[in-house]
Amino acid sequence: MAGEEKVKVGLVGAGWIGQHHGANVAKNPHAELAAICDADTVKAGAFAEKLGVKARIYGKLDEMLKQDDIRTVVIASPNAAHAEQSVAAAQARRNFYVEKPLAITLEDCRKVAAAARAAGVKSAMGYHRRFNPLVLHARSLMAQGTMGELVLAESDYFHFVPGNLDIWNWLGDEKVAGSLIHAGTGHNIDLLRFFAGEVAEVSCFKDVRMPRKIQVRTEDIAIINLRFESGVLGRVGLFLGPILPFTFTLRLFGTKGSLDNNRLWLDSIPDFAETGREGDFIQLPRSWVPDNVQGGISETWKACLDCFIDDVRLGRPSSNDAAGGFQTAAVCFAALEAAASGKTVKPEKL
Repeated sequence: MAGEEKVKVGLVGAGWIGQHHGANVAKNPHAELAAICDADTVKAGAFAEKLGVKARIYGKLDEMLKQDDIRTVVIASPNAAHAEQSVAAAQARRNFYVEKPLAITLEDCRKVAAAARAAGVKSAMGYHRRFNPLVLHARSLMAQGTMGELVLAESDYFHFVPGNLDIWNWLGDEKVAGSLIHAGTGHNIDLLRFFAGEVAEVSCFKDVRMPRKIQVRTEDIAIINLRFESGVLGRVGLFLGPILPFTFTLRLFGTKGSLDNNRLWLDSIPDFAETGREGDFIQLPRSWVPDNVQGGISETWKACLDCFIDDVRLGRPSSNDAAGGFQTAAVCFAALEAAASGKTVKPEKL
């Protein structure tokens, strides 16, 4: 489409995350929130009124997909609905942005990626942490060779979520949300893929350890070990419930430098490893450290969605499409299989 035209967007799901996405669409000067679809049409209408947009309200997705002017949809429904809705959007020749996870079974992830490819539509995953300033800076350092060759990559997702919240009615239910490895550490796995490429094999230990009023039925703690096809080794940690503020880490170890969140060591720093020189590192902005929700609405959520709108508007290839979402999901499912079998597992390929 012409770069000057506004992208008319239909939002699927007017819940918490959907309302964040809808607000970000409304803020984009190149987009128009033209429709909202939710089974609760009253809630959807109230959200449109709150935003001050004249969006059409639909109770069913097929009704919204019949509208010829809506060529792009943002899917922010419960996890178990992602696959069916994404496939429906693709078959209707609509570009689609889908919140993670792509689907809650690997076969459904494959169906979504195949549907997008067959229809020739653009797709994008809601793995917004790729747009974090620290991540972008680290990618630049690696591309320039400043840190040398990547050897080890690590990322943790530690999130205190109170055990009495209603969210546990569905978040810990495999049939509704899938695994918490998907819901939480899918972000971390996607990030490590962003730096190290595709994963060759996975091992994993997981458990349920934290007491809750509504008990988790999948896992709330996991350690995932990765070996990438590039030879890089990786580790991802998941812990939902630690007595700790939200903690999302990125650690990269190269042959010429190491990054530990916003601290950067390079071999060009004299005597960096000597006693008393522990503080001789490059201090990057503290605000760059990946956060969950900054200032109420994550800036990276907006950046990720804005990028996709520009992909549609300018006819660019998507940077992290449904095929990429499948590969991240394949690693998550391989981790679950590895934990159950006690063996290393090779992720499936698309």
